[in-house]
Amino acid sequence: MDKISMWEATANQRRERPTLEGDQQCDVVIIGGGYSGLSTSYFLQQKDVKTIVLEKDLVGSGASGRNGGELLTGYMDSASSLIKKKGIDVARRMYQLSLDSIDLIETIIESNDIDCAFTRKGSLKAAYRASDIDGMKREQEVLEREFNHKVKIVEPSEMQTELKTTFYHGGRIDEKCGHFHPLNYALGLADAVENFGGVIYENSEALRIERDANNKVIVKTTSGRVFADEIVIVTNGYSGDLNKRIKRTIVPVESIMIATEPMPEELMKDLIKNNRAVSDSKNLLYYFRRTADNRMAFGGSGRSTNKRDQLLLFNQLQSGMTTVFPDLREAKVEYQWSGKVGITKEKLPYMGRLEDGTYFAYGYAGHGAALSTIMGQAIARKIVAEDDVANPLEVKRIRPIPFHSQHAKAVGLMKYYFRYEDKKKS
Repeated sequence: MDKISMWEATANQRRERPTLEGDQQCDVVIIGGGYSGLSTSYFLQQKDVKTIVLEKDLVGSGASGRNGGELLTGYMDSASSLIKKKGIDVARRMYQLSLDSIDLIETIIESNDIDCAFTRKGSLKAAYRASDIDGMKREQEVLEREFNHKVKIVEPSEMQTELKTTFYHGGRIDEKCGHFHPLNYALGLADAVENFGGVIYENSEALRIERDANNKVIVKTTSGRVFADEIVIVTNGYSGDLNKRIKRTIVPVESIMIATEPMPEELMKDLIKNNRAVSDSKNLLYYFRRTADNRMAFGGSGRSTNKRDQLLLFNQLQSGMTTVFPDLREAKVEYQWSGKVGITKEKLPYMGRLEDGTYFAYGYAGHGAALSTIMGQAIARKIVAEDDVANPLEVKRIRPIPFHSQHAKAVGLMKYYFRYEDKKKS
């Protein structure tokens, strides 16, 4: 079984990109070669703002090239929860932002002819428990009444029109959603950045940030330096010690995925009838979809632990896949991989600017495939003072998560509890 991700194995050809050597200058230096960083560069370059992107590995090697490729509206929290947390006005702006995010991605793909198997056939939230469908109906009413966003309820008796499984008890369809090949989108966006004059350095980890007497930013790598007027840090769940303030406000949570060998097209069309992006309502949810080459890409919760336990988790995920879809019992799993989801204390994305002038965006909590591109655009607009309206996800101050150093233990305990709760299916 291959250890690289299925997305890497099936990706378009990469451009060769250099490692930073010596001193370079630009207007804005961006740390992180994922969707947020590439999007920030993409929109700044179109305003004649010279950018340099520093990526410690390769473009899309973090979450942007390892996620499930599901483009979903909304956030980790429900719309009802957003209203309680933020009030109706802010919640409406937040939800509209999530709708706009997928439109923006579609526009970028079409404008730059990015080959990433983008399709917009909607999403299906599958009800794990029979009682979950009632909550989905209540949420349907809130979405239509407060957000003018219509979704469709699939009754339990109608579920076979969506999925060939008896595992779920109905669900909710959102036609605005879609899916794509996540790494190919990242590679295409990187190519677009360079076509607009942006510079991307790979294998160029930012090790230290300094400022000179004129408040000029200096970012140091192993073999070079970048001098810039502004700096953007968009490393999300892969944030290390470069900026400890940011690191202490985000918790990386591991998610794992498997992908089968290519299966007969007729079978895959029968399993997921309408080619939707699917996730379920379990605490430790499953998410899955058909790929363009007729594989089943199936994801779930993981945790950083020893190799023996990691193998067990992948085996459990495969067992979960065949429980949902018994027709895949004989399917060979060709790829298994993991990635980090970044989650903030509020379970909502943050964007803003630190007191020292550092711009940031992170904490997408499983919705980054959609939201991170529009967050990059928002940062670019802030830098060029193009947008004087506060983004609904903008925060004035970021506060560390209490006992942040113990988050790995806390996440582990939380997952054990959720796994126990999920077993009490009724």
